[in-house]
Amino acid sequence: MFTRVRVYLALWYAVCMAITVALIAGVVALLAAGEVRGVDDLELRLRAERLAQAVARQGDLPVHQAAGRAGEDEDDDAEHREERGLERLEYRGVLAYAIAPDGSQWVALSEETADGLPDLLAAQSARAAGTGQFSALDTAEGQLRLYSLPVQRSGRVIAVVQVARSRYFAAETVSRLLLVVLGAGALGVLVSGAAGYWLAGRAMQPISAALQRQRDFVADASHELRTPLTLLRANAEYLLRHPDRPVAQHRGLVQDILDETDRLSRMVADLLTLARADSGQLEIVRAPVDLAALTTAVAREVQPLAVAKGLELRSEVAPQVVVQGDRDRLRQLVLILADNAIRYTDAGAVTLRVTGTRDHALISVADTGPGIAPERLPLIFERFYRADAARSAGDGGAGLGLPIARWIVEAHGGRLTVASTPGQGTTFTVRLPRPASAE
Repeated sequence: MFTRVRVYLALWYAVCMAITVALIAGVVALLAAGEVRGVDDLELRLRAERLAQAVARQGDLPVHQAAGRAGEDEDDDAEHREERGLERLEYRGVLAYAIAPDGSQWVALSEETADGLPDLLAAQSARAAGTGQFSALDTAEGQLRLYSLPVQRSGRVIAVVQVARSRYFAAETVSRLLLVVLGAGALGVLVSGAAGYWLAGRAMQPISAALQRQRDFVADASHELRTPLTLLRANAEYLLRHPDRPVAQHRGLVQDILDETDRLSRMVADLLTLARADSGQLEIVRAPVDLAALTTAVAREVQPLAVAKGLELRSEVAPQVVVQGDRDRLRQLVLILADNAIRYTDAGAVTLRVTGTRDHALISVADTGPGIAPERLPLIFERFYRADAARSAGDGGAGLGLPIARWIVEAHGGRLTVASTPGQGTTFTVRLPRPASAE
C-alpha cells in the first residue's frame, strides 16, 4: 500500500514540476524572442538612420549605381556569393538600399543583396507615412526583417533607405534557448520525480511506523486480555457445571475470578492512561510536591510486598526535596518503579533514594535482582515488553508500567534512565527539574 502511495505522490510531484517547467519555458521563450527581435530591430533602425544621414548629405540618388546593380547577371552574383562563402541569406549580414521616391530607381548600399529586394511596396508605404516602418518579407531564401526610412532634405523626400536582415539567427537563438530550457526542465522533472519518491518514502516512514506500532499494540493488548478472559470463562463454566455444590467448596475458584478481574481492571486502567496520554487528554496539575514525604509513604505501602518475598526494603531519603508537579502522577511513578523492583528481585534488597540539588531532584530505585541484558535495555520501555515474559505473566504484569512511568517523567520535563548489570541488579533513576518557585 505504501509503495503505491509513494509512486502516486512522486508522479503528482513530477506532473506539477512538468507543468511548472512548461510555463517557465513558454515565458522564457516569449521574453527571449521579444528581446532578440528588439535588438535586431534596434540595429536595423540605427543602421538606417546612419545611411539616411549619408544619403541626405550626398543629395539626389546616384542613378548610375542603381543601373549598374540592376544590370548584373544573376549567375555572376551567385558565383560571387559562393566565392565569398555567402550563398546562404543569413550570412550576408545587413542588406541596405536607397530607393528613389517614386520607386523607379534604387541603389544597393551594401556589397551583398538578395532576391526580392528592395521591397518597393514597403518603401512606398514608409514614404506615404513619412516615418520609418518595420515589415517582413518572405523570399525563397528565407524570411527577412525590413526597416524603411524616408530621407528628407530641404523639406522634401529625396529617397527611402531600406535595410534588411535575415531572421534566421534570431529564430535559431530562441529555438536553442527553448531546447536548453526544455532539456534542463525534463532532467529536472526526472530528478524531482526521483527526489519526490525518496521524500515521500521519508515522509511516510513515521506514518508506517505509527501504523505498525498501532497494529502491534492491538495484537499485544488482545494477547494480554485473552489470558485472564480465558481463565474467567473456564472458572465460570466449572461453577455452572456444579450448581449443587456450596460456594465454600469453590472458594479458590471465586478468588481466582476476583484476582483476574482485578488484573483486567489494572490493565484497562493502564491502557486508558496511555491512550489519553497519546492523545494529549491527560493534564499535569502542578503544585509543590515533597518527594521525600511521597517516597516514604510509598515505601510504607510496598513494605508488605517486600516482606512477603523476604526482601529488605531500604529508604534513603533526603529531607525537603520539593518539585513542582502532579502529586498523584509522581506517586504512581515511584510506586511503579518500587513494585517493579520487588517483583523482579528474589533475594537481597530494594533501595529507594531521594536526593536533591539546586536545579534537580533525583529519585532512584535500585534492586539486587538478576539484572537486564544490555541488548534488552532499549526495549524495556516499549509497551507490553517484558524482559522475562513467563515470570511477568505469572506475577500479573502486562508490560505497561514502565511506559507509563516514562510518560510521567517526560510530562514533568524530566528524564528516566536505567543502568543494569546482569547478575548484580538494576537501577532506575528519575531526574526532575527544580524551578526556584518549588523551594
